[in-house]
Amino acid sequence: MNHNIRIETGTHGGDHFGFTEELFSGWLEYDPDNKILYLHYIISRKKNEGNTTALIRRWLNMGYDVRVVMPCPIMQHILEKKWFEKSFEMFPDQYAEEVEVWKSTERSYVGVSTFTI
Repeated sequence: MNHNIRIETGTHGGDHFGFTEELFSGWLEYDPDNKILYLHYIISRKKNEGNTTALIRRWLNMGYDVRVVMPCPIMQHILEKKWFEKSFEMFPDQYAEEVEVWKSTERSYVGVSTFTI
């Protein structure tokens, strides 16, 4: 059973992760048991300012395992420069088959903060 927490911009959870409505629109899932952030959808409200890259770097520096689900070509370009590799995972509550997921190969392990709803 999937116990991931869905987090959207404009919420307490989004703000906690720096996924603020001022800078982004979208949603992610947080797997608290494994400290994984799955970024499902993101639109930068301030294009070409590096906010998406900064957000991903922040998550990695906080020690999260960051994964991007079915990224668009522009996002793939960003991920390739930031130590991500393509893989596949199942999301049985959302898709019938495995989907493309880009996984971080780097993690800081500085210390993962806890988050509860």
